[in-house]
Amino acid sequence: MNRQKYPADQCLSERNGHLFIEDCDTLKLVEDFGSPLFVVSEQQLRNNYRQYKRAFSQHWPNGQVDILPANKANWNTAVRTILSQEGAGADIYSEGELYSALACNVRRDLISVNGGGKSDDMLRRCIQAGVRITVEDLDEPERINRIAATLNTSAKIRFRVKPDFPNLWKKTDFAAESTSIDMGIQLYKSGIPAQYLEELGKQVLQMKNVELTGLHFHGGRHHNSLWYWRGLMKRYAQLVVHLCQAWGGYQPKELDIGGGFATERDPHSKLGIREDTVLTWFTYPLELALYSLSVSARYRVMSALIEKALIKIPGRKRAPTIEDYAEAAVGTFRDTLIRSGLDISNVRLQVEPGRGFYGNTGIHLSSVRKFKRQTQPLQMNWVLTDTTYFFMSGGVYEHNLHEFCVANKVDQPAKHIADVVGQSCYADRILPLVKVPDIAEGDVIAFLDMGAYQEVSAANFNALPRPGVVLVNGDQAEWIKLPETIEDVYRRDRIPERLRQNDGLNPVTPFSQEARHA
Repeated sequence: MNRQKYPADQCLSERNGHLFIEDCDTLKLVEDFGSPLFVVSEQQLRNNYRQYKRAFSQHWPNGQVDILPANKANWNTAVRTILSQEGAGADIYSEGELYSALACNVRRDLISVNGGGKSDDMLRRCIQAGVRITVEDLDEPERINRIAATLNTSAKIRFRVKPDFPNLWKKTDFAAESTSIDMGIQLYKSGIPAQYLEELGKQVLQMKNVELTGLHFHGGRHHNSLWYWRGLMKRYAQLVVHLCQAWGGYQPKELDIGGGFATERDPHSKLGIREDTVLTWFTYPLELALYSLSVSARYRVMSALIEKALIKIPGRKRAPTIEDYAEAAVGTFRDTLIRSGLDISNVRLQVEPGRGFYGNTGIHLSSVRKFKRQTQPLQMNWVLTDTTYFFMSGGVYEHNLHEFCVANKVDQPAKHIADVVGQSCYADRILPLVKVPDIAEGDVIAFLDMGAYQEVSAANFNALPRPGVVLVNGDQAEWIKLPETIEDVYRRDRIPERLRQNDGLNPVTPFSQEARHA
Protein backbone atom coordinates (compact mmCIF):
# COMPACT_ATOMS: atom_id res chain seq x y z
CA MET A 1 0.00 0.00 0.00
CA ASN A 2 1.35 3.42 -1.01
CA ARG A 3 0.72 5.47 2.13
CA GLN A 4 1.88 8.71 0.55
CA LYS A 5 -0.78 8.42 -2.13
CA TYR A 6 -3.45 6.89 0.11
CA PRO A 7 -3.00 8.20 3.67
CA ALA A 8 -3.98 5.75 6.41
CA ASP A 9 -7.04 7.77 7.46
CA GLN A 10 -8.58 7.64 3.98
CA CYS A 11 -10.84 5.15 2.25
CA LEU A 12 -8.47 3.99 -0.49
CA SER A 13 -6.09 1.04 -0.36
CA GLU A 14 -4.15 -1.29 -2.64
CA ARG A 15 -4.83 -5.02 -2.40
CA ASN A 16 -3.29 -7.62 -4.70
CA GLY A 17 -2.58 -5.03 -7.35
CA HIS A 18 -6.12 -3.57 -7.31
CA LEU A 19 -7.45 -0.30 -5.96
CA PHE A 20 -10.07 -0.68 -3.22
CA ILE A 21 -12.45 1.96 -1.90
CA GLU A 22 -13.39 0.87 1.61
CA ASP A 23 -13.73 -2.92 1.14
CA CYS A 24 -14.94 -2.75 -2.47
CA ASP A 25 -12.66 -3.73 -5.34
CA THR A 26 -12.99 -0.96 -7.93
CA LEU A 27 -12.75 -3.53 -10.74
CA LYS A 28 -15.74 -5.36 -9.28
CA LEU A 29 -17.64 -2.06 -9.05
CA VAL A 30 -17.13 -1.47 -12.76
CA GLU A 31 -18.13 -5.06 -13.48
CA ASP A 32 -21.34 -4.70 -11.43
CA PHE A 33 -22.36 -1.12 -12.21
CA GLY A 34 -20.61 -0.29 -15.47
CA SER A 35 -18.44 2.69 -16.37
CA PRO A 36 -17.92 5.57 -16.31
CA LEU A 37 -18.96 5.70 -12.67
CA PHE A 38 -18.70 8.03 -9.69
CA VAL A 39 -18.15 6.30 -6.33
CA VAL A 40 -18.61 7.84 -2.86
CA SER A 41 -17.33 6.41 0.44
CA GLU A 42 -19.87 6.68 3.24
CA GLN A 43 -17.31 6.11 5.97
CA GLN A 44 -14.95 8.76 4.58
CA LEU A 45 -17.86 11.20 4.47
CA ARG A 46 -18.74 10.53 8.11
CA ASN A 47 -15.08 10.60 9.18
CA ASN A 48 -14.52 13.94 7.43
CA TYR A 49 -17.41 15.55 9.30
CA ARG A 50 -16.12 14.27 12.63
CA GLN A 51 -12.58 15.38 11.80
CA TYR A 52 -13.70 18.91 10.90
CA LYS A 53 -15.88 19.14 13.99
CA ARG A 54 -13.09 17.95 16.26
CA ALA A 55 -10.33 20.09 14.69
CA PHE A 56 -12.24 23.39 14.69
CA SER A 57 -13.82 22.86 18.11
CA GLN A 58 -10.36 22.38 19.59
CA HIS A 59 -9.41 25.96 18.68
CA TRP A 60 -12.74 27.62 19.56
CA PRO A 61 -13.47 26.85 23.22
CA ASN A 62 -15.70 29.93 23.53
CA GLY A 63 -18.86 28.42 22.09
CA GLN A 64 -20.47 25.90 19.78
CA VAL A 65 -18.78 25.04 16.48
CA ASP A 66 -21.05 24.22 13.52
CA ILE A 67 -19.84 22.55 10.33
CA LEU A 68 -21.98 23.59 7.34
CA PRO A 69 -20.67 21.66 4.31
CA ALA A 70 -21.27 23.45 1.01
CA ASN A 71 -24.16 21.87 -0.89
CA LYS A 72 -22.82 23.29 -4.14
CA ALA A 73 -19.87 20.93 -3.90
CA ASN A 74 -22.09 17.83 -3.63
CA TRP A 75 -25.89 18.09 -3.42
CA ASN A 76 -26.68 14.39 -3.77
CA THR A 77 -29.59 13.60 -1.45
CA ALA A 78 -28.08 10.39 -0.04
CA VAL A 79 -24.86 12.26 0.74
CA ARG A 80 -26.87 15.06 2.32
CA THR A 81 -28.89 12.57 4.41
CA ILE A 82 -25.72 11.01 5.79
CA LEU A 83 -24.45 14.44 6.81
CA SER A 84 -27.78 15.30 8.45
CA GLN A 85 -27.47 12.11 10.50
CA GLU A 86 -24.06 13.33 11.65
CA GLY A 87 -25.49 16.71 12.70
CA ALA A 88 -24.03 18.82 9.88
CA GLY A 89 -25.58 22.04 8.67
CA ALA A 90 -25.53 23.25 5.07
CA ASP A 91 -24.18 26.15 3.02
CA ILE A 92 -26.85 26.81 0.37
CA TYR A 93 -26.58 28.87 -2.82
CA SER A 94 -29.79 28.23 -4.77
CA GLU A 95 -33.44 27.26 -4.47
CA GLY A 96 -32.55 23.77 -5.68
CA GLU A 97 -29.94 23.36 -2.96
CA LEU A 98 -32.38 24.68 -0.35
CA TYR A 99 -34.88 22.07 -1.53
CA SER A 100 -32.26 19.35 -0.97
CA ALA A 101 -31.38 20.61 2.51
CA LEU A 102 -34.98 20.84 3.67
CA ALA A 103 -35.93 17.49 2.14
CA CYS A 104 -32.97 15.80 3.83
CA ASN A 105 -33.77 17.11 7.32
CA VAL A 106 -30.94 19.56 7.85
CA ARG A 107 -31.52 21.54 11.04
CA ARG A 108 -33.15 24.80 9.97
CA ASP A 109 -30.96 26.98 12.20
CA LEU A 110 -27.86 25.41 10.60
CA ILE A 111 -28.80 26.29 7.02
CA SER A 112 -26.96 29.32 5.62
CA VAL A 113 -28.61 30.61 2.42
CA ASN A 114 -25.95 32.55 0.53
CA GLY A 115 -25.86 34.32 -2.82
CA GLY A 116 -26.85 37.65 -4.31
CA GLY A 117 -29.94 38.53 -6.30
CA LYS A 118 -32.41 36.47 -4.25
CA SER A 119 -36.00 36.79 -5.43
CA ASP A 120 -38.84 37.77 -3.10
CA ASP A 121 -40.22 34.24 -3.44
CA MET A 122 -36.87 32.82 -2.35
CA LEU A 123 -36.69 35.18 0.62
CA ARG A 124 -40.24 34.31 1.64
CA ARG A 125 -39.47 30.62 1.53
CA CYS A 126 -36.33 31.14 3.65
CA ILE A 127 -38.25 33.14 6.26
CA GLN A 128 -41.01 30.54 6.44
CA ALA A 129 -38.45 27.76 6.79
CA GLY A 130 -36.62 29.56 9.59
CA VAL A 131 -33.17 29.38 8.00
CA ARG A 132 -30.33 31.90 8.20
CA ILE A 133 -30.32 34.35 5.29
CA THR A 134 -26.84 35.53 4.41
CA VAL A 135 -27.35 39.02 2.97
CA GLU A 136 -25.30 40.16 -0.04
CA ASP A 137 -27.37 42.98 -1.58
CA LEU A 138 -27.89 46.43 -0.06
CA ASP A 139 -31.66 46.34 -0.56
CA GLU A 140 -32.03 42.81 0.76
CA PRO A 141 -32.55 43.65 4.48
CA GLU A 142 -35.42 46.02 3.74
CA ARG A 143 -37.08 43.46 1.49
CA ILE A 144 -36.65 40.77 4.15
CA ASN A 145 -38.08 43.07 6.80
CA ARG A 146 -41.12 43.82 4.64
CA ILE A 147 -41.79 40.17 3.77
CA ALA A 148 -41.30 39.04 7.38
CA ALA A 149 -43.81 41.68 8.51
CA THR A 150 -46.45 40.29 6.13
CA LEU A 151 -45.81 36.86 7.64
CA ASN A 152 -46.02 38.27 11.18
CA THR A 153 -42.61 36.85 12.08
CA SER A 154 -38.95 37.79 12.40
CA ALA A 155 -36.17 36.76 10.02
CA LYS A 156 -32.63 35.90 11.08
CA ILE A 157 -29.93 37.34 8.84
CA ARG A 158 -26.16 37.79 8.64
CA PHE A 159 -24.11 40.09 6.41
CA ARG A 160 -21.68 38.47 4.00
CA VAL A 161 -18.89 40.99 4.34
CA LYS A 162 -16.09 41.83 1.95
CA PRO A 163 -13.02 43.11 3.81
CA ASP A 164 -9.97 44.63 2.16
CA PHE A 165 -6.86 42.41 2.01
CA PRO A 166 -3.79 44.49 1.09
CA ASN A 167 -1.73 41.95 3.09
CA LEU A 168 -2.53 39.09 0.68
CA TRP A 169 -0.03 39.86 -2.06
CA LYS A 170 0.67 36.35 -3.33
CA LYS A 171 -0.79 35.15 -6.64
CA THR A 172 -4.31 33.74 -6.53
CA ASP A 173 -4.97 30.20 -7.74
CA PHE A 174 -8.53 31.05 -8.79
CA ALA A 175 -7.97 33.25 -11.83
CA ALA A 176 -6.29 32.36 -15.11
CA GLU A 177 -4.91 35.91 -15.01
CA SER A 178 -1.79 36.44 -12.97
CA THR A 179 -3.05 38.63 -10.14
CA SER A 180 -2.85 38.84 -6.35
CA ILE A 181 -5.26 37.27 -3.88
CA ASP A 182 -6.22 40.79 -2.78
CA MET A 183 -7.25 41.69 -6.33
CA GLY A 184 -8.92 38.32 -6.82
CA ILE A 185 -11.17 38.89 -3.80
CA GLN A 186 -11.95 42.46 -4.84
CA LEU A 187 -12.92 41.37 -8.35
CA TYR A 188 -15.19 38.56 -7.11
CA LYS A 189 -18.89 39.41 -7.15
CA SER A 190 -19.93 38.18 -3.69
CA GLY A 191 -20.05 40.04 -0.40
CA ILE A 192 -21.09 43.52 0.72
CA PRO A 193 -18.18 45.96 0.23
CA ALA A 194 -16.87 47.26 3.53
CA GLN A 195 -17.71 50.86 2.60
CA TYR A 196 -21.46 50.20 3.06
CA LEU A 197 -21.45 48.05 6.18
CA GLU A 198 -21.45 50.68 8.96
CA GLU A 199 -24.57 52.48 7.73
CA LEU A 200 -26.34 49.28 6.63
CA GLY A 201 -25.85 47.70 10.04
CA LYS A 202 -27.26 50.72 11.83
CA GLN A 203 -30.36 50.57 9.62
CA VAL A 204 -30.87 46.85 10.15
CA LEU A 205 -30.54 47.10 13.92
CA GLN A 206 -33.57 49.41 13.86
CA MET A 207 -35.74 47.04 11.82
CA LYS A 208 -38.60 45.37 13.71
CA ASN A 209 -38.81 42.13 11.78
CA VAL A 210 -35.13 41.36 11.24
CA GLU A 211 -32.56 40.01 13.69
CA LEU A 212 -28.89 40.46 12.76
CA THR A 213 -27.41 37.29 14.27
CA GLY A 214 -23.83 37.80 13.14
CA LEU A 215 -21.39 38.15 10.27
CA HIS A 216 -20.28 35.88 7.46
CA PHE A 217 -17.21 35.83 5.25
CA HIS A 218 -16.13 33.35 2.57
CA GLY A 219 -12.73 33.84 0.99
CA GLY A 220 -12.59 30.70 -1.13
CA ARG A 221 -9.68 28.61 -2.40
CA HIS A 222 -7.23 31.31 -3.51
CA HIS A 223 -4.19 29.62 -1.98
CA ASN A 224 -3.66 26.42 -0.03
CA SER A 225 -1.09 27.81 2.41
CA LEU A 226 -1.45 28.51 6.12
CA TRP A 227 -0.02 31.98 5.38
CA TYR A 228 -3.17 32.70 3.37
CA TRP A 229 -5.51 31.63 6.16
CA ARG A 230 -3.66 33.58 8.84
CA GLY A 231 -3.72 36.73 6.70
CA LEU A 232 -7.35 36.20 5.71
CA MET A 233 -8.65 35.69 9.23
CA LYS A 234 -6.67 38.57 10.71
CA ARG A 235 -8.26 41.12 8.38
CA TYR A 236 -11.72 39.58 8.75
CA ALA A 237 -11.46 39.69 12.55
CA GLN A 238 -10.36 43.32 12.43
CA LEU A 239 -13.44 44.19 10.37
CA VAL A 240 -15.69 42.31 12.82
CA VAL A 241 -14.31 44.33 15.72
CA HIS A 242 -14.61 47.60 13.81
CA LEU A 243 -18.25 46.96 12.92
CA CYS A 244 -19.23 45.90 16.44
CA GLN A 245 -17.80 49.16 17.74
CA ALA A 246 -19.41 51.23 14.97
CA TRP A 247 -22.78 49.67 15.80
CA GLY A 248 -22.63 50.80 19.40
CA GLY A 249 -21.21 47.70 21.03
CA TYR A 250 -23.08 45.14 18.94
CA GLN A 251 -22.61 41.58 20.19
CA PRO A 252 -22.73 38.88 17.48
CA LYS A 253 -24.26 35.50 18.27
CA GLU A 254 -22.47 33.71 15.45
CA LEU A 255 -19.47 34.31 13.22
CA ASP A 256 -19.01 32.35 10.00
CA ILE A 257 -15.53 32.01 8.46
CA GLY A 258 -16.69 30.27 5.26
CA GLY A 259 -14.50 27.76 3.44
CA GLY A 260 -11.76 27.33 0.87
CA PHE A 261 -9.68 24.61 2.52
CA ALA A 262 -7.81 22.29 0.18
CA THR A 263 -7.90 18.52 0.03
CA GLU A 264 -4.64 16.93 1.06
CA ARG A 265 -3.74 15.90 -2.53
CA ASP A 266 -5.04 19.28 -3.76
CA PRO A 267 -5.58 19.00 -7.53
CA HIS A 268 -6.84 22.61 -7.77
CA SER A 269 -5.14 24.77 -10.42
CA LYS A 270 -2.32 22.24 -10.82
CA LEU A 271 -2.70 21.81 -14.57
CA GLY A 272 -0.19 24.61 -14.96
CA ILE A 273 -2.17 26.91 -17.24
CA ARG A 274 -0.02 29.91 -16.40
CA GLU A 275 3.20 27.92 -16.48
CA ASP A 276 2.28 26.48 -19.85
CA THR A 277 1.64 29.98 -21.11
CA VAL A 278 5.10 31.04 -19.99
CA LEU A 279 6.69 27.94 -21.50
CA THR A 280 4.93 28.63 -24.78
CA TRP A 281 6.75 31.94 -25.05
CA PHE A 282 9.91 29.86 -25.24
CA THR A 283 8.71 26.71 -26.98
CA TYR A 284 7.03 28.38 -29.94
CA PRO A 285 10.05 30.55 -30.89
CA LEU A 286 12.18 27.44 -30.36
CA GLU A 287 9.89 25.49 -32.65
CA LEU A 288 10.22 28.17 -35.31
CA ALA A 289 13.98 28.11 -34.94
CA LEU A 290 13.96 24.33 -35.38
CA TYR A 291 12.55 24.76 -38.87
CA SER A 292 16.14 25.29 -39.92
CA LEU A 293 16.73 21.61 -39.12
CA SER A 294 15.51 18.60 -41.00
CA VAL A 295 11.92 17.52 -40.39
CA SER A 296 12.97 14.41 -38.47
CA ALA A 297 15.43 16.33 -36.31
CA ARG A 298 12.82 18.97 -35.47
CA TYR A 299 10.31 16.37 -34.32
CA ARG A 300 12.99 14.56 -32.28
CA VAL A 301 13.73 17.75 -30.40
CA MET A 302 10.02 18.45 -29.81
CA SER A 303 9.48 14.88 -28.61
CA ALA A 304 12.30 15.31 -26.11
CA LEU A 305 10.84 18.63 -25.00
CA ILE A 306 7.48 16.97 -24.28
CA GLU A 307 9.15 14.20 -22.30
CA LYS A 308 11.49 16.43 -20.29
CA ALA A 309 9.83 19.84 -19.91
CA LEU A 310 6.06 19.53 -20.36
CA ILE A 311 5.31 16.29 -18.49
CA LYS A 312 2.73 16.61 -15.70
CA ILE A 313 3.27 14.91 -12.34
CA PRO A 314 0.15 15.12 -10.12
CA GLY A 315 0.57 15.38 -6.37
CA ARG A 316 4.09 16.71 -6.17
CA LYS A 317 3.25 18.62 -2.99
CA ARG A 318 0.68 17.95 -0.29
CA ALA A 319 -1.55 20.64 1.20
CA PRO A 320 -1.73 21.18 4.99
CA THR A 321 -3.94 18.89 7.06
CA ILE A 322 -7.34 20.05 8.27
CA GLU A 323 -5.90 20.21 11.78
CA ASP A 324 -3.25 22.63 10.51
CA TYR A 325 -5.90 24.71 8.75
CA ALA A 326 -8.05 24.85 11.88
CA GLU A 327 -5.14 25.99 14.02
CA ALA A 328 -4.05 28.68 11.55
CA ALA A 329 -7.51 30.00 10.68
CA VAL A 330 -9.38 29.77 13.97
CA GLY A 331 -6.35 30.48 16.12
CA THR A 332 -5.63 33.70 14.23
CA PHE A 333 -9.30 34.72 14.13
CA ARG A 334 -9.88 34.11 17.82
CA ASP A 335 -6.64 35.74 18.99
CA THR A 336 -7.30 38.88 16.93
CA LEU A 337 -10.84 39.20 18.33
CA ILE A 338 -9.73 38.71 21.92
CA ARG A 339 -6.76 41.09 21.66
CA SER A 340 -9.13 43.71 20.28
CA GLY A 341 -11.35 43.38 23.35
CA LEU A 342 -14.39 41.73 21.74
CA ASP A 343 -16.36 39.46 24.05
CA ILE A 344 -16.77 36.14 22.23
CA SER A 345 -18.25 34.20 25.12
CA ASN A 346 -20.92 31.83 23.80
CA VAL A 347 -20.42 33.02 20.21
CA ARG A 348 -20.98 30.22 17.71
CA LEU A 349 -18.27 29.63 15.12
CA GLN A 350 -19.46 28.34 11.76
CA VAL A 351 -17.38 26.83 8.96
CA GLU A 352 -18.55 26.12 5.38
CA PRO A 353 -16.05 23.72 3.78
CA GLY A 354 -16.49 22.47 0.22
CA ARG A 355 -13.68 20.82 -1.74
CA GLY A 356 -11.64 20.11 1.38
CA PHE A 357 -14.63 18.37 2.94
CA TYR A 358 -15.98 16.29 0.06
CA GLY A 359 -12.97 15.89 -2.24
CA ASN A 360 -11.45 12.69 -0.89
CA THR A 361 -14.83 11.01 -0.38
CA GLY A 362 -15.21 10.23 -4.08
CA ILE A 363 -13.44 8.74 -7.08
CA HIS A 364 -14.34 8.42 -10.75
CA LEU A 365 -13.85 5.12 -12.58
CA SER A 366 -13.46 4.87 -16.33
CA SER A 367 -12.63 1.96 -18.65
CA VAL A 368 -9.88 2.15 -21.25
CA ARG A 369 -11.13 1.74 -24.81
CA LYS A 370 -7.83 2.03 -26.65
CA PHE A 371 -4.16 2.72 -26.11
CA LYS A 372 -3.16 4.69 -29.19
CA ARG A 373 0.48 5.19 -30.16
CA GLN A 374 2.35 7.33 -32.64
CA THR A 375 6.09 7.28 -33.25
CA GLN A 376 6.35 9.42 -36.40
CA PRO A 377 6.75 12.30 -36.95
CA LEU A 378 6.22 13.11 -33.24
CA GLN A 379 6.27 10.49 -30.52
CA MET A 380 2.93 10.60 -28.69
CA ASN A 381 0.59 8.25 -26.80
CA TRP A 382 -3.08 8.48 -25.90
CA VAL A 383 -5.19 6.53 -23.39
CA LEU A 384 -8.72 6.68 -24.80
CA THR A 385 -11.35 6.25 -22.07
CA ASP A 386 -15.14 5.94 -21.94
CA THR A 387 -15.52 9.09 -19.84
CA THR A 388 -15.04 12.78 -20.69
CA TYR A 389 -13.90 15.92 -18.97
CA PHE A 390 -17.43 17.23 -19.53
CA PHE A 391 -18.41 14.84 -16.71
CA MET A 392 -15.85 16.70 -14.56
CA SER A 393 -16.59 20.26 -15.66
CA GLY A 394 -15.87 21.80 -12.25
CA GLY A 395 -12.31 20.53 -12.41
CA VAL A 396 -11.88 21.71 -15.99
CA TYR A 397 -12.93 25.25 -15.06
CA GLU A 398 -10.41 25.21 -12.22
CA HIS A 399 -7.54 23.70 -14.24
CA ASN A 400 -7.38 20.71 -11.91
CA LEU A 401 -4.74 18.01 -12.27
CA HIS A 402 -6.08 15.02 -10.39
CA GLU A 403 -4.00 12.16 -9.11
CA PHE A 404 -4.94 8.86 -10.70
CA CYS A 405 -4.01 5.22 -11.00
CA VAL A 406 -4.74 2.27 -13.23
CA ALA A 407 -7.04 0.52 -10.77
CA ASN A 408 -6.12 -3.02 -11.84
CA LYS A 409 -2.38 -2.26 -12.11
CA VAL A 410 -1.60 -0.09 -9.08
CA ASP A 411 1.60 -2.02 -8.39
CA GLN A 412 3.00 -1.72 -11.93
CA PRO A 413 5.64 0.87 -12.85
CA ALA A 414 4.98 3.80 -15.15
CA LYS A 415 6.56 3.32 -18.57
CA HIS A 416 4.90 5.71 -21.01
CA ILE A 417 4.05 9.40 -21.29
CA ALA A 418 0.52 9.80 -22.57
CA ASP A 419 -2.55 11.98 -22.67
CA VAL A 420 -5.45 10.38 -20.79
CA VAL A 421 -8.34 11.57 -22.93
CA GLY A 422 -12.13 11.44 -22.98
CA GLN A 423 -14.60 10.32 -25.60
CA SER A 424 -15.98 13.71 -26.68
CA CYS A 425 -15.01 15.36 -29.97
CA TYR A 426 -13.02 18.00 -28.09
CA ALA A 427 -9.35 17.35 -27.40
CA ASP A 428 -10.72 16.26 -24.01
CA ARG A 429 -7.33 16.08 -22.32
CA ILE A 430 -8.34 14.96 -18.84
CA LEU A 431 -4.74 14.30 -17.81
CA PRO A 432 -2.26 15.76 -20.31
CA LEU A 433 1.23 14.26 -20.61
CA VAL A 434 1.25 12.01 -17.54
CA LYS A 435 3.16 8.78 -16.89
CA VAL A 436 1.22 5.51 -17.19
CA PRO A 437 2.10 1.81 -16.99
CA ASP A 438 1.50 -0.58 -19.87
CA ILE A 439 -2.15 -0.02 -20.80
CA ALA A 440 -4.60 -2.43 -22.41
CA GLU A 441 -8.21 -2.21 -23.50
CA GLY A 442 -10.49 -2.87 -20.52
CA ASP A 443 -8.11 -1.50 -17.89
CA VAL A 444 -9.77 0.85 -15.40
CA ILE A 445 -8.53 4.36 -14.69
CA ALA A 446 -9.38 5.74 -11.23
CA PHE A 447 -9.39 9.53 -10.92
CA LEU A 448 -8.98 10.55 -7.27
CA ASP A 449 -10.54 13.36 -5.22
CA MET A 450 -13.71 13.47 -7.29
CA GLY A 451 -16.16 14.01 -4.41
CA ALA A 452 -16.44 17.80 -4.79
CA TYR A 453 -17.68 19.85 -7.75
CA GLN A 454 -17.19 17.09 -10.33
CA GLU A 455 -20.34 14.99 -10.63
CA VAL A 456 -22.60 17.93 -9.77
CA SER A 457 -21.16 19.90 -12.72
CA ALA A 458 -21.35 17.08 -15.29
CA ALA A 459 -22.69 18.11 -18.72
CA ASN A 460 -24.20 16.32 -21.73
CA PHE A 461 -21.92 17.52 -24.51
CA ASN A 462 -22.13 15.25 -27.58
CA ALA A 463 -25.45 14.00 -26.12
CA LEU A 464 -23.47 11.77 -23.75
CA PRO A 465 -25.56 10.39 -20.87
CA ARG A 466 -24.11 11.40 -17.52
CA PRO A 467 -22.74 8.67 -15.22
CA GLY A 468 -24.45 7.39 -12.11
CA VAL A 469 -23.18 7.49 -8.53
CA VAL A 470 -22.62 4.50 -6.26
CA LEU A 471 -22.29 4.69 -2.46
CA VAL A 472 -20.02 2.17 -0.77
CA ASN A 473 -20.14 1.23 2.90
CA GLY A 474 -17.69 -1.50 3.82
CA ASP A 475 -18.13 -4.20 1.18
CA GLN A 476 -21.63 -3.04 0.23
CA ALA A 477 -22.38 -0.87 -2.82
CA GLU A 478 -25.63 0.61 -4.12
CA TRP A 479 -26.89 3.28 -6.49
CA ILE A 480 -27.57 6.74 -5.06
CA LYS A 481 -28.00 8.34 -8.47
CA LEU A 482 -28.91 6.31 -11.52
CA PRO A 483 -26.95 6.76 -14.76
CA GLU A 484 -28.73 8.61 -17.50
CA THR A 485 -30.02 6.93 -20.63
CA ILE A 486 -30.05 8.48 -24.09
CA GLU A 487 -33.79 8.98 -23.59
CA ASP A 488 -33.03 10.94 -20.43
CA VAL A 489 -30.71 13.23 -22.38
CA TYR A 490 -33.53 14.16 -24.80
CA ARG A 491 -36.39 14.02 -22.29
CA ARG A 492 -36.93 17.80 -22.15
CA ASP A 493 -36.85 18.27 -25.93
CA ARG A 494 -40.07 19.04 -27.73
CA ILE A 495 -40.78 18.96 -31.48
CA PRO A 496 -43.62 21.36 -32.38
CA GLU A 497 -46.56 19.60 -33.97
CA ARG A 498 -46.37 21.83 -37.06
CA LEU A 499 -42.90 20.42 -37.78
CA ARG A 500 -44.15 16.87 -37.48
CA GLN A 501 -47.03 17.58 -39.90
CA ASN A 502 -45.03 19.38 -42.55
CA ASP A 503 -41.73 17.54 -42.73
CA GLY A 504 -43.14 14.75 -44.91
CA LEU A 505 -41.17 12.22 -42.90
CA ASN A 506 -42.17 9.15 -40.94
CA PRO A 507 -44.16 10.40 -37.93
CA VAL A 508 -42.33 8.01 -35.61
CA THR A 509 -40.11 10.11 -33.32
CA PRO A 510 -36.49 9.09 -32.78
CA PHE A 511 -37.25 8.58 -29.09
CA SER A 512 -40.05 6.05 -29.48
CA GLN A 513 -39.76 2.33 -28.91
CA GLU A 514 -40.43 1.74 -32.62
CA ALA A 515 -37.54 3.93 -33.70
CA ARG A 516 -35.08 2.43 -31.21
CA HIS A 517 -35.78 -1.08 -32.48
CA ALA A 518 -36.07 -0.22 -36.18
